[in-house]
Amino acid sequence: MPGKFSTRYKLSKKAVKQLADEAKARLGNVPVTWDDLEEARSSDYTVYFDAGLACLARVREVLIPTLMCLLRRGFSWLPYVVVDRGASQAIGRGADLMAPGIRKVVGTFKEGDVVVIVDEQSNVPVGVGRALKDSETISQMAKEKSKGKVVENLHYPGDQLWKLIS
Repeated sequence: MPGKFSTRYKLSKKAVKQLADEAKARLGNVPVTWDDLEEARSSDYTVYFDAGLACLARVREVLIPTLMCLLRRGFSWLPYVVVDRGASQAIGRGADLMAPGIRKVVGTFKEGDVVVIVDEQSNVPVGVGRALKDSETISQMAKEKSKGKVVENLHYPGDQLWKLIS
């Protein structure tokens, strides 16, 4: 049920170091202080809070930044794809990202990496996903107006994680 964590506790220094190492390897320079991190668990998610803000979460075993964190602390530290309004609306309904909705790719990434999905009109993150292809391939597909799924949607406004941390 959204809004309920079964446990929430402060992480030990060792656990913080392990999380920081994993985050740096998978996500780069995460805007987290790493001083006073808490871990909260629900039946579907593990969420990591930095100074009360839900900054990281495990979604389908993938460590991702939360949209709350990206909205408050910025997103330019991660690679991202800029999408048109139609794609942005579809992402907000939980759809995966298809190549025709992409306007540009910023940064480089490999298949399987975490990417932010950004609305071109508002320049606001509307989703966090896992790349199904590398950045070069996605850029080429967007230029050629190719069809096909390119990013798996892992987190978007209104999803269960959003409701849990809001």
